[in-house]
Amino acid sequence: MLGIEKLLEKILHRQNTPKDQREEFDIDIKTKYVHGLLFYNSYFDKIVPALGKNTICFIVGGWIRDRLLNRPIKNKVDVDFLVTSDPFEIVKNIKKTLGKGSIFQFEKEKQVASIVFEEKNVRYRFDFSYLDITDIMNNKDLDFYDKEREIIKRLEEDLLTRDFTINAMAIVFDDAIGLGASETVLFDPSGGLEDLQEGVVRPVSYENIQNDPVRILRGYRIAQSIDFEIDKDFQKWVKKNTALLKKSPTERLRDEILKIFDNENTDSTVEKLIKAGVFQEIIPEIKEMAKIKNTGNFHKYTLLGHSLKTVENIETFLKKKKF
Repeated sequence: MLGIEKLLEKILHRQNTPKDQREEFDIDIKTKYVHGLLFYNSYFDKIVPALGKNTICFIVGGWIRDRLLNRPIKNKVDVDFLVTSDPFEIVKNIKKTLGKGSIFQFEKEKQVASIVFEEKNVRYRFDFSYLDITDIMNNKDLDFYDKEREIIKRLEEDLLTRDFTINAMAIVFDDAIGLGASETVLFDPSGGLEDLQEGVVRPVSYENIQNDPVRILRGYRIAQSIDFEIDKDFQKWVKKNTALLKKSPTERLRDEILKIFDNENTDSTVEKLIKAGVFQEIIPEIKEMAKIKNTGNFHKYTLLGHSLKTVENIETFLKKKKF
């Protein structure tokens, strides 16, 4: 059995090793424990009073994934929280505490409220989504420990509705607060930690992707940003289900594409999306481009190949420039 500390060391070592030199290793961890300090951010202490005494809060999603990978924190800090009280009231309280920030509310898979602010050229975004446990807390037949078990079960049910396993992990927020940080359970019902060690982006379920096809693009974008592979079965599924993207909101597709072009290795990611048939559903003109082959001795690449090469060269050029 591989201890969690050794596992994290191996995950970090693997992430810093070229793909063709990465070795596989076994994992056998039933209950996964990590130290909350690994996930700490100084602004978490500001969030505590905004939650109130009766709110249960979990940190979920990409922040958990990135901290387990020890990814460098650059000019953007995005953290997702799952809370058992009104998210909009929480972000209003945070704004009062900070004395700054823009807040907004929207419906995604559930009610979400966000606060965005800047500090020393770093943009912070904290998203709070609602976890309804009122039926559990109002059930007089349940004692304290029964309620605790039911809340954990409700949390794991929520995690199993998410997009990819490496985004479907959570910890208790209280265990990641400053001096109070302590060892905490890593809630991981879909095997995200195992997929982290394998370096693969795998859906929690295909039903979840089908319910929100924009997640197809998001999967390729996440793999691009953290240098992971796309699960082979997921690739096969995508090729058979690209038509689902036609039902997706245009603005959300646009946002994912812009994020892909904002990352490194854009050309290889776009090429993978074209091979999968994804980009053709979003930009139909690509289908016509692919039909045009070499048109003479002056053209080294096909029209589509030339376009991809242009993306690659622009990215190389921008890396050399200082803006």
